[in-house]
Amino acid sequence: MADSNMSASELRQRYHHGGNAQDDELTAAQLRARHGIQGNKSNFSTSQKGGIPIAAIIAVLVVVVAVGAYLALQKNPSV
Repeated sequence: MADSNMSASELRQRYHHGGNAQDDELTAAQLRARHGIQGNKSNFSTSQKGGIPIAAIIAVLVVVVAVGAYLALQKNPSV
């Protein structure tokens, strides 16, 4: 029986934890779902790194530019 002919509950019984399909019959995505493992990113990492450091760098750059603009206006107030 093809997967497309199975109901959702039949698919869960077959592929999820305790299912009757052997691990070697499953795709990588089905194995990750069965064992509760997060899917890989395009660089094959499962980490969530990157968001906070990038935001911090952008915030620091904004502060530096703002301070530079403030100091430039203080030296030449006619602008």
